[in-house]
Amino acid sequence: MATRELVRRPDARTETVEDLVRRVLAGEVRIPAFQRPLQWQAADVVDLFDSVYRGYPIGSLLLRVAPGVAGPLRIGPLEVYGEETQRALWVVDGQQRLTSLAAGLARPARGPAPKDPFVVYFDPHTERFHAPPKVDEVPPGWVPVWRLFDAALLSEWVFSEWPDGRDPLARAAVFEAGKRLREYRVPYYVIETPDEEVAKHIFDRVNTKGKPLDRDDIFNALFGRATAAPATLSELGAELAGLGMGTPDEESQLLPGLVAMRGLDVTRPFKELAHEHPDQFTTAIADGAPVFRRVLGFLRVHAEVPHLRLLPFSTPLIVLCRFFALHAEPRPRTLILLVRWVWRSFLSPSVDDRTLRRRGVSAVEADEEASAQRLLALVESNRRDGFRLPDRFDARAADSRLVLLALAAHQPRVLAPRDDATLDVASALTAHDKDVFRPVFPGSGAAWSSPANRVLSVGVGSARSELVAEVTGSGRDTRLLRSHLIDPNAAAALIDNDPARFVAVRGAALVAAVDAMGARLAEWGHNDRPSIAYLLAEVGDP
Repeated sequence: MATRELVRRPDARTETVEDLVRRVLAGEVRIPAFQRPLQWQAADVVDLFDSVYRGYPIGSLLLRVAPGVAGPLRIGPLEVYGEETQRALWVVDGQQRLTSLAAGLARPARGPAPKDPFVVYFDPHTERFHAPPKVDEVPPGWVPVWRLFDAALLSEWVFSEWPDGRDPLARAAVFEAGKRLREYRVPYYVIETPDEEVAKHIFDRVNTKGKPLDRDDIFNALFGRATAAPATLSELGAELAGLGMGTPDEESQLLPGLVAMRGLDVTRPFKELAHEHPDQFTTAIADGAPVFRRVLGFLRVHAEVPHLRLLPFSTPLIVLCRFFALHAEPRPRTLILLVRWVWRSFLSPSVDDRTLRRRGVSAVEADEEASAQRLLALVESNRRDGFRLPDRFDARAADSRLVLLALAAHQPRVLAPRDDATLDVASALTAHDKDVFRPVFPGSGAAWSSPANRVLSVGVGSARSELVAEVTGSGRDTRLLRSHLIDPNAAAALIDNDPARFVAVRGAALVAAVDAMGARLAEWGHNDRPSIAYLLAEVGDP
C-alpha cells in the first residue's frame, strides 16, 4: 500500500499560555470530550505547572483543523461555549496538558472540589506548587493558580485581599510567577488533511509516551460522525436545546426561521407557502440544524444574548437564519455590523416588527457585505431617546428582557453559598427557567413589580436576606453587590428595608446599564462602512 502523506506539511507555531488558554475558552481550540475522564492525577498537574514556571520543555501539541459544531464544551471542571465553525483546532496530542493549563488557570471558583486534580496552589515563600492538602486547611499564604491568570485582577487581589500582601518579597514572587505562567510559549503543530487515516496514523506515532489515551476514545471524540439529522420540528428543537440556550419555540422561531432560510415571505401563512413551494421544505429541517446552530452561536458569543429567555424579540433570530444560510462564516467586519443591526433593532421602538421581518429576509442576498448594509438601512443609525424602565416587570416583554440582558452582562455573582463564582446565566435559566428572575423584596405593589426589584439568582423566594448578608456580614463583598448593579445607596435602602427607595436608586442604575450596553453593541453613530477589502474590490471593478 502506498504511504499516505499530508496535503501540506504541518505548520509549526508557538503561542503563550495566556493566549492559548483564552483561545480554548473562546472555543477556537477544542479539547475532545471523552466518555471517561483524562488520566492525569493531581501530581501530574502540579508537575506541569512547576515545569512551566521553571521554563522546562513540556512538549509540543498537535492540533488538527476540522469542523466544530456550536455548543457547550467541557474542559475538566469548566464549561465554555464554541461557535459553529469549519476550522476549529482540535487537539490530537496534548489534551491532558492543555486541559490542565486551562482548567487550572481559568476556573471560576476559589475552593477546591473533591477529587479535582486541577486545583493547584503556588507557595511564594518556597516557590513551589502544591495540590490542596488532603487533611489540613490550605495555608493562607498559598495563591490559587487561577489568580495568576489575569495580571490586573491579580494585582488588585494581592493588595486588597491576600494575607501576605504587605510582604514585598512575597508580592514580587507572586507577580513573577504570574508573568512566567502567562508568557510561557507552548510549541504546537497544526495539521490540515481531509484524510482521517493520515490523522490517525500521526496520532498513533505521537501518542506513545506519558500516559497514552485509548485510540478509540480519542477518535470517537475527534472524528466521530454527527447523529442523524432531525426530521421534525420537535427533534430540531431538542437538538438545539443541547447548545445550552434553551429550546427555540416551534411556532414563533423554528418554523419562521426555516421559511426565512429559504428566502420566502415569513409574514405569510405557512400553509400557503408550503402549497406554493413544496420542494423548498422537503429537507428544510435537516438543512436548518446547522444554520440555527450558527445563529444561536452568533447571538451568544457576539451579540451577548446568553439564552433565548432573554432575547427581546424573535425577528433578529429569524432574519439571521437567512443570513447564515447564505453566509455560513461571515467576515469579521460583517460580524461587527450584524451585532450593530441586532442591537439597533432591539432598541429602535419605531421599527415595525412584521415589516422588519419581511424586509430583513429580502435584504439578504448572495453578496455578504452588501446584505449587511441593506439590513443596517432598515433600522435607526442614531439613538433618539434613552432607555425607559418599564413600570412592571414582564419576563415576556422586550423592555424587561433588555434589563435582564444588562444584568447578565455584568456577570452577577452567586449569592449563596459564597464561592466567588459567577452565575452561569444560561445554565441557570435552562435548569430553573423564570425562577432565576428573583424579586429582591417580597410583597406586592409598585415597588415589588418594578424590574429594579429583580436580580438574576438561583434560590427560593425573595433575595433580600441574602443580599443584606453581603452588606452587613463580616465577609462583606462590595464586588458581589456591584455585579448585581447594587451601589452603596441601594445597599443602604436594603438595610433600611425601604423597597421604594431601593427601586428608585437601582432603577436609575439599570437604565444606565441598558444604555451603556446598547451604546457598546449598537455603536450608534459609528461608520457602518463595509470592510476595506470590499471597498477596494468595488473600486477595482471596471
